[in-house]
Amino acid sequence: MAHEGRTRILVLSVIGLLLVSTASVVGIVLDDGGEPYRVTSLRGQTVEIYGGHGLYRSDSVAKAVAFRGFDWANLAVCAPLCVLGILLYRRGRLRGQLILAAVFTYLAYNYLIGVMGNAFNGMFLVWTALFSTGAFGAALTLASIDTPSLPERLGARFPRKSLAVYMLVSQYLTQVLAAYATGQPPALLETYTTLELAALELGIMVPLHVVGAVLLWQRQAWGYLIAIPLAFAAAMTFLALSVGQVLLHLSFARENVAGIALMIAFALVASALSFLAFQRVEIALIERQ
Repeated sequence: MAHEGRTRILVLSVIGLLLVSTASVVGIVLDDGGEPYRVTSLRGQTVEIYGGHGLYRSDSVAKAVAFRGFDWANLAVCAPLCVLGILLYRRGRLRGQLILAAVFTYLAYNYLIGVMGNAFNGMFLVWTALFSTGAFGAALTLASIDTPSLPERLGARFPRKSLAVYMLVSQYLTQVLAAYATGQPPALLETYTTLELAALELGIMVPLHVVGAVLLWQRQAWGYLIAIPLAFAAAMTFLALSVGQVLLHLSFARENVAGIALMIAFALVASALSFLAFQRVEIALIERQ
């Protein structure tokens, strides 16, 4: 049964790698820079649509460019890390397990947002498959880890308190409450039906971050298992958004330099924490030998 479980995880890892690479390459290759035009939403807002003939032509400019950032970040970081995770996992390394769990978590999170929030496009079925692969892959990989032994296996030098302190900063609650108070739709809504990302963040991600932080601070095993994948998902998200903001500034003269610098700072902090977490896994195991 253990061998079958490893095989399933490896198969899902390869499928996820192929799907995310395909989706990202298609998004990049088909992009033509857009031909923005303005529309009036059902709620009376004036919104700029990306236009052109690329994958994101029916999305707003902000969302289209943000997902262009995810495409580049996926090819530069997520895909290579997935390959590394597969190689290490095949060797029976805990670091490989945790890397694959983190990659799966990111794929499930990012592409759930895509299939729920973006305008329908030619990659809808691929994105749905990526969400499914990520969700099932994360569940299988996390279930295969010897959770109770994690605090001892990762050692005292694991950046436990730093990860516990690190929490996702969300502005969505402010947006929702302001909409209720004024009777006006949230500014982030644009042409879309609802704030699906806000629901996902406030209903799932923020509680998970809080629970993970508390458990990790208390050196509870589940805290490690929650914090490591979420730290990587946050790092990938901030990296992608940083790329998107740079593209938005260069292509459409939007996003000021201070805002871009702040997003890059978030990306660097999240990436550093995620890197340290993965690095400490190997160091801790070597120290125990």
